[in-house]
This record gives sequence, structure tokens and C-alpha cells, in this order.
Amino acid sequence: MTDFARRYGDRLHQTTRSGPTPSTLPGLVEVEDMINKARLQVDCLSKIREVVVAQQVAYDQQAAEQRQQQKAYAEPIMSAMQHEDDMKCGFAGSDPKKRRGRAAPPGRCHSCNRAETPEWRRGPDGARTLCNACGLHYAKLTRKEKNANKNTAVNNSNLRPKESMS
Repeated sequence: MTDFARRYGDRLHQTTRSGPTPSTLPGLVEVEDMINKARLQVDCLSKIREVVVAQQVAYDQQAAEQRQQQKAYAEPIMSAMQHEDDMKCGFAGSDPKKRRGRAAPPGRCHSCNRAETPEWRRGPDGARTLCNACGLHYAKLTRKEKNANKNTAVNNSNLRPKESMS
């Protein structure tokens, strides 16, 4: 096709002053031949398009099946995790809307979701999971719980402190 265009383009360029003449124009046989070649190219491209469409449909179906399998696999796990989270009661309260827990992105406080803090502190999820304020609050609550547990243990034991003999 490019050869056809080049050949007749050159002929036309050489005779631009006099205008097109029958000798510079392609013959009817040559035009019909080019039309047939163009139809053949269109047919080939249509077949290639059908193959590409079929592959895309197969790929989309496979991806949908994989998503369904992953969803079916993940649903029992997610419901078990949700049930487990419902049973827990963290220092931020039992309301799941207030407690962000493990859902906070890295570099953010697991309680208030703050990204910047002077110091990261240890929380119920491990080291460097709470901002300074939340970490201090958490430490205070855990300290109170430990003291309350120690006091009940001392009060329940048979050992009593010595009474003074005055």
C-alpha cells in the first residue's frame, strides 16, 4: 500500500504544473487490487479484534471468580475478627466507632489517629502505637487496674499487716 501511494505520489509531483493526466493516474485494475488488499487488512484486523475481545472477557471472568473466592474465604475470617473485636474492650471504650485499634494506618495513633506527636508510646497493640497523650492515658489506666488488682488480692489473703501494740 505504501508502495502504491509512493509511486503515484511521485508521478503526480512530477507533473503538477500540467495537472493530472491519464498516464499519472492509477489504472482501474490497480485501484481494485488496492481495495481488495484493504479489505483483507480489515478482515485480518477484525479477526485480531475478536481474539482480543475473547481474551479480555475470559480475563474479566477469571478475575471475578478470584474476587468471589477471596470474598468467600475472607468473610468467615472477617466475621470472626469482628466478633473478637466486639468481645474486647480497649482503653478507648467499647464503642467500635471510637476505637480505631489495628485499623489505623502505620505512623498514626491507634486511638486518636494523630500522625504527629512528640513521642510515640506503648499501647495495647504494642510499642510505638499510641501518641504521647493517649499513651500517658493508657499507662494511667493500666496502672490503676494493677493497683486495684493488688488491693483486692491483699484484702482477700489471710495475711494481715501487724497491728501496733500501744
